[in-house]
Amino acid sequence: MRGHGLAAQCFFVIALVSKGITAQSESCVGRCDDPLDTSFPCQCNHACTNHGDCCDDYLTVCDSASSCAGKCGSGYDPGLSCQCNSECGQHGNCCPDYDTECGGSGGDGSCEGKCGSAYDPDLPCECNSECGQHGNCCPDYDTECGGGGGGSLSDADLIELSEMLISLDTNNAGGMIDINWGCTTNNGNPQDCSELPLFASVDPAVESLSTFAAFTALFDNYKPSPSEVEEQTEEELAEEARFLEEVTATEVMRTTYQFLVDRGVFSGSESEWKDYLNTIWFKMYDRARQTLGSSGFEHVFLGECCKGGDVGGFHNWWHYQYLEKLGEINYLGHWERASFGEEMALGGGISFTFTWNGGSKPYGSMWLGTSPELEMALYSVCFMSRPNKKCHVTLMGQDVYIQTWTESAGGATLVGSSYPDWSL
Repeated sequence: MRGHGLAAQCFFVIALVSKGITAQSESCVGRCDDPLDTSFPCQCNHACTNHGDCCDDYLTVCDSASSCAGKCGSGYDPGLSCQCNSECGQHGNCCPDYDTECGGSGGDGSCEGKCGSAYDPDLPCECNSECGQHGNCCPDYDTECGGGGGGSLSDADLIELSEMLISLDTNNAGGMIDINWGCTTNNGNPQDCSELPLFASVDPAVESLSTFAAFTALFDNYKPSPSEVEEQTEEELAEEARFLEEVTATEVMRTTYQFLVDRGVFSGSESEWKDYLNTIWFKMYDRARQTLGSSGFEHVFLGECCKGGDVGGFHNWWHYQYLEKLGEINYLGHWERASFGEEMALGGGISFTFTWNGGSKPYGSMWLGTSPELEMALYSVCFMSRPNKKCHVTLMGQDVYIQTWTESAGGATLVGSSYPDWSL
């Protein structure tokens, strides 16, 4: 009996402590400016304002100045920790209560009574058919306005479009590369069983192809770590703009745009299409929950290193072969291949593992020989039509399952990641 009494007392003390910890975990008391801690249900640092996971008392306990009360529409001031104007969405630094305090009619960020209203870029969220393509629909758009408001792509549409695009991929380099497949390994195996690099050879003429040349110019524009702020120069921004100019001028991307317009998925002009691609791919956000140091383009096409010792993203063959040629990447082995046409006539794909910059990529996948515009077109279509899901397309009859992940920042929905798999 005495033992049971002691156990009961211990249980009571543990329960009290647990209750205190739980209560504290939902409050910012004693936690202001702490780094991200996923064991807590809410956060207490400035990054939480971009991710929408601040504790309820963050403003009052940690940053009473970070409120839009009485400040809606004030001029942009880079000296402030957060903003209350239409520019904050572009910079990803809106105050946490921006939507509720400055959300247009009624100030509630809701679509109640506003469905079908004209697009207004000064509003933090929208209630019309264009909000889907800009990634800024109000939270209750689906329920209040019936969602969508525009067209959609069926599974058959996706396959039709993807086969159309591979046939138009004039910058395709599938016939200009040779691969050392090396050994067959398994996901996460750290053993190097492939003595040779993945790329046996790449025709130097690939670099002279317009979109590849513009892509190569971006290789030194970003810091590998998403924890380091990206301070972009005017020259770097101009190089991004040139890359998008080259990509959107291709038959692949022009066909993609027209296909989406014809099916009501996108309603803007070609210029607005380019602006949309610029936003979802190049707008900076704080993936590391510390600073604006990442973008969808950097993560997917160039790779990031090294969160928890692992490589993040990195799903593009052209940047991979560039670093491999410099001796900065070590190919370990693969477990799956794909071929677009006989003997990879129009490229293919691989699922594999490698190391880069002191980090490992336990599970990697990328296309081989395809153009930057084909990859960006298919990723963008799947991002728009199958966000956060597997998106089934085919290339020369080869099944490809594109997984997309979204990232929210400053009221916009952006590319978090996107990569190909060859089977479900």
